[in-house]
Amino acid sequence: MKAAVLILAHKNVWQLQQLVNRLSEDFDVYIHADAKWELDESLFKNDPNVFMVKRHIVNWGSYHQILATLELFNTSFKKDYDYYMLISGLDLPVKSNIFIKNFMENNLTRSFVNSESLPKKAWAGQNGGFDRIDYYFGLDFNTGVDILKRKAFSFIQRLQRKYGFRRKRFDIEFYGGWNWVNLNREAMQYLMNFLKEKPAFLKSFKNTYCADEIWLQTVLLNGPLEIVNNNYRYTSWEDHASHPKLLTMQDLEALKQSEDLFARKFDEQEDRKVIEAVYQMTK
Repeated sequence: MKAAVLILAHKNVWQLQQLVNRLSEDFDVYIHADAKWELDESLFKNDPNVFMVKRHIVNWGSYHQILATLELFNTSFKKDYDYYMLISGLDLPVKSNIFIKNFMENNLTRSFVNSESLPKKAWAGQNGGFDRIDYYFGLDFNTGVDILKRKAFSFIQRLQRKYGFRRKRFDIEFYGGWNWVNLNREAMQYLMNFLKEKPAFLKSFKNTYCADEIWLQTVLLNGPLEIVNNNYRYTSWEDHASHPKLLTMQDLEALKQSEDLFARKFDEQEDRKVIEAVYQMTK
């Protein structure tokens, strides 16, 4: 069984090195590093199964986050993997490599994707998630002259809300969920074929908001695939938060008891000890 780990990274060199060093012992590793981040790519030049992909400038919640994910998918799909696991550079495996590999081998016919049909209850304040794709957002424009473009999109959105006109949706049933997934080869093949046959689908997400949590679920859940509604990612949420809280040593016992494969998120600048402790417990 051949598996690839696909990493979207944007900060913390030491933390990324620890993550890659651990996972590359048993998996091929593909890294997309935010082009805003001054990462020295030569750090991984001596690792034969670590690959850097074309870099995009990624702003949180923007269309470019989808493009960065696609760089990882397209590049890794050129090789014949049985499984593809998408994680963040701030994630950690909370099981050993062997455990993760055995899990995938025992579930080759399944993919693991957190999903819910829209309108999604947790996104009630965003019309169940439809506001993310119905209105125009200028998240990809935040520097120099691009600030004017961002302001223009903000003005257009105010007009949309005032007069009640929305973008035309692609004719498909929409789903949403967390963008960190475990896909078998069948699911990845289906995704690649869908995007090739329907290029307008992907373009419909330009200038949207956090559609990285919608596009992938929408494609896969409309297909004839065996999808388990669990991505096996441990997270801890505080009330009314838009991001999972940073995990610290206080969370270590819960991580030990978790049945998940990965946990998120960690930050070496917040608590390096918990990162070291997790790697120690998953040897």
